[in-house]
Amino acid sequence: MGVLTEGTALSWNEIVPICQVYRSYALSQLVKIFEKCKDYQGDSFLWGDELEFTLVHFDHSKKRVQLLLKAHGILPRLVETNKENHDDTPSIAWHPETCDFMIEGVPCEPYGFLPCYLNTVEANMTLRRKQAQEILSEQSDCEYIINMSAFPRYGQGQFIYSSKQDDLQEVTEQSIHYPDRLISPIHPRMKSSIVNSLARSQGPPLVHIPIFRDASTPSPFQDLSFKGTKDFRDDHIHLDSILAGWGCCCLQVTFQAQSLIECLQVYDQLLPLTGIMLALSNACPIWRGYLTDIDSRYEVLFQTGDDRTPDERERSTLNSRCSPAPFYLCNEHNHLNDISLDVDEHVVSTLTEHGYLFCFDINIFYFVYELGMSSSLAHHFGHLFVRDPLVVIKESLHLEDDTSSYHFDNLNSTVWNSLRFKPPPLDDDKMGWRVEFRPMDIQITDFENASLSVFMALLTRVILTYGLDLTIPISQANENIVRAHHRDSVRHEKFYFRASGDDGESSLMTINEIMNGNDKFAGLIPLVEKYLNESENINSDTRVTIGHYLSLISKRAAGTLLTDASWIRQFVMSHPAYKQDSVVSDEIQYDLMWKITQIANGQDTCPLLIQPRMKTNTHLNPE
Repeated sequence: MGVLTEGTALSWNEIVPICQVYRSYALSQLVKIFEKCKDYQGDSFLWGDELEFTLVHFDHSKKRVQLLLKAHGILPRLVETNKENHDDTPSIAWHPETCDFMIEGVPCEPYGFLPCYLNTVEANMTLRRKQAQEILSEQSDCEYIINMSAFPRYGQGQFIYSSKQDDLQEVTEQSIHYPDRLISPIHPRMKSSIVNSLARSQGPPLVHIPIFRDASTPSPFQDLSFKGTKDFRDDHIHLDSILAGWGCCCLQVTFQAQSLIECLQVYDQLLPLTGIMLALSNACPIWRGYLTDIDSRYEVLFQTGDDRTPDERERSTLNSRCSPAPFYLCNEHNHLNDISLDVDEHVVSTLTEHGYLFCFDINIFYFVYELGMSSSLAHHFGHLFVRDPLVVIKESLHLEDDTSSYHFDNLNSTVWNSLRFKPPPLDDDKMGWRVEFRPMDIQITDFENASLSVFMALLTRVILTYGLDLTIPISQANENIVRAHHRDSVRHEKFYFRASGDDGESSLMTINEIMNGNDKFAGLIPLVEKYLNESENINSDTRVTIGHYLSLISKRAAGTLLTDASWIRQFVMSHPAYKQDSVVSDEIQYDLMWKITQIANGQDTCPLLIQPRMKTNTHLNPE
């Protein structure tokens, strides 16, 4: 979601002359954060998830489903609904997202450290959809909120619902397929971010996605609407808009550590798991109405979020603004940072040695300080500060309040790595050092999303309790993310993983071996179960719920249950209207999306995706 601020957004031409000034302000704020918070100890373990939902409209008579641009209308109602909630009903915090068919819902208060909180996650997720669905149903019985990572025919044909069917719209980035009206009118930063990214990169992206070759797929397959375009490729789908990636929905989980040192440890140990969890959560086999040879949204994000100039793209030392996490943050893991990336050496030296904190005024005052930040962490920030700010609000540029970390938070939140390191804000003493785990595709059901979220929360406890060291070279972690995109990667790929612990060497392992274990490694799920068996204050009801969650992940890793992407692909390929030509028609999409809606709302079952489970008491209130 990022930092939400109202005001006058500057154009790229207005930002360019003040980039260095802006970064100086942000660096000054980072220094203040570190000086204030570096010695914090004893913060509670708190965590929470973020879910991005999709709004759709079904036309049952025409067997058509389209994206519903209505977020701007229901968000004020949702915010008001939660203000009126009784004390015994947890509030949901609702936020706008990039596109007007998307909304984001998060728990208003984070989950606590007690095990019983793990039994509230799924019910909270269900409550979010219920609140939105009630508002949608007041006006129409054809409008639904669903969990869908990438709408199958997004960017193809008449994919936007309009009662007037007025499809002629201005397109800021001259996109062939994605009109401007997709952009949320109530997200204060989005249009500015998109326009400025395009201006900086000197043109719209052209994303290449390999087609899935079926028996009747043309050879070569050609995406004819892009024929003659520079960098056109046979046997690929092409996307020509930032919105193609930013219109996807994901599941993110954020963890607060008790100290800076613990936060760095959690960050470094979660980094090797980004590709593993991406594979387990794959949910995007269809792009612009075609079956493709990838299963995840993440590569599309990498390409559509790339604001590098043509000259910068020629260098291997600067990657996309959306990319895998670039560095380990603990000094003891610095030898694993085996990819050379650009850093701002002034930032590094400022954070590690003596430097000067200065303010821009009539006179320039210098304050000598010594921070003592670790070299690896300083290089992380040095790489962050290579980026230009994409969004600058005129009214907030020259802040007079020295207790705000707005500029740093803004810069940090507009770099979309697979992990995000989040220092405490200067103006909020309740927040500690946090890690945001970002790679997972959103799942079709609340049960799946709760399973992945709870598993990740438990895994942080296992890592710290048993002192696991999962670190592998950054180059191997990046390769894992590449492999995770491949079709049915859970069952057909091997991933770099450190299982031995003593020699520090990684080896290639299947997801099944990583999760369920082999003769050399106990497996992450058995380690979580060991932790639970040794834990106190966990009631039987919560233990049963967690058991169902772990069973889903275990069976998915073993291949006995399908990922969302594999199930969606199988649904399409077995549909009577499918012609083995890789095309997902309106009719196929309608049946798929209606099936998904029914499964998510408990009106249909899907044993290939989720096995029946014994009823347990999941509560919104953990007490």
